[in-house]
Amino acid sequence: MGVLVQMCEALNSSDERWEGYVKAVGLLQRAVGARYAPSFLLDDSGARAVLVTDDDQRDMFADRWPWIPANVHVRDPWIDPKDSPVAARDHLDSEGWSVLSPEWKSWFDVTGVVVGVHAEGRHLGAVLLSFDRDDPLSAGQRQFLAAAGHILGRALHSGLLARRQQELGALKERRLLADELHVDLAQQVAALGLHAGAMSLDLADGDQAALAVDVADLSGMVATLKASLRHQMLGLRAGPAVASRSCLDAVKAQIEAFQALGSAAVELECPQPDRLAGVPLDVTAQLSRVLQEALSNAQIHSLAARVTVRLTAPDGHVRLEVEDDGRGFDPSAVPDTRLGLAIMRERMAGVGGQVTVGSAPGQGTRVVAEAPLGQAQGWIALTERIGVFA
Repeated sequence: MGVLVQMCEALNSSDERWEGYVKAVGLLQRAVGARYAPSFLLDDSGARAVLVTDDDQRDMFADRWPWIPANVHVRDPWIDPKDSPVAARDHLDSEGWSVLSPEWKSWFDVTGVVVGVHAEGRHLGAVLLSFDRDDPLSAGQRQFLAAAGHILGRALHSGLLARRQQELGALKERRLLADELHVDLAQQVAALGLHAGAMSLDLADGDQAALAVDVADLSGMVATLKASLRHQMLGLRAGPAVASRSCLDAVKAQIEAFQALGSAAVELECPQPDRLAGVPLDVTAQLSRVLQEALSNAQIHSLAARVTVRLTAPDGHVRLEVEDDGRGFDPSAVPDTRLGLAIMRERMAGVGGQVTVGSAPGQGTRVVAEAPLGQAQGWIALTERIGVFA
């Protein structure tokens, strides 16, 4: 039981791709005394299983078997309906053994044992154990290997679900950003059109003083539109990455991008970063966009010189505060749409959260976004080569 616990710890010990998985298989190999223990895991198509192993075994297997055809290896008797390990010595008269190449048999040998990697009724691949000894598997050994295969499979399945969540989150984020950009541009272009109409009236009346004010106002509106476009384009470029980052990393990235525009100075406060490990990816994406909107408002509308961002996780919630030292405003006198407040509130409502805004003329602005803190995401370690498991 101690080895199984150590495998679980190894699977959750690293964010590096495959590092935790390879460590866990290494623990299994040492525990059972196997000579070799390469893993072959199904790829997107399900037509082949790709080699995943440590550096030492990669030197031996990668040149000859970087992948193996599923129709030869993922078949009876090697796939047990009960997810039990399968010993080659028990199936030497089967077609599954006879179709294996002599080169494959030379290393796998009659001592080989196939440990299925499985989860939720799905076969994801196998760890292939080969031994120097030829002992039959005891009932206890079979139970142990079946449990090990299940642990490995659960980790891979968790990574699969996380990857799908990232992909769906990135797609959803692109759609939201496109919709918001369209609405924002439409509003600002409409405002420019109305202002141009007012300028035409002043020009027809020959009111040079009013026309001069109109031109100054128009210049300010164009400057605001340019700044808004810069921030919106920044959001479009960062869209997919936001949907896959941790909460703290996403916030840091938004701050760095904001400051790269030559904007106000931003100070980040995050007193307990470990408590943010359980923030779901969809909540992270929405908090990141609220932060982007709040920083944009601090620059464009509040004319702030300094902004403080606080990220905390009190009482089962994640909380983002954005406070600036700008000129502030009277919230009751400004429509939500002007400062993007409706967008921020809609985004947070979509993840069960809320946004509040506090401000007053000459006293800066404080935006607070909160959402329920989800469960930890678990082990996420999938490579580009192994995508959606068949």
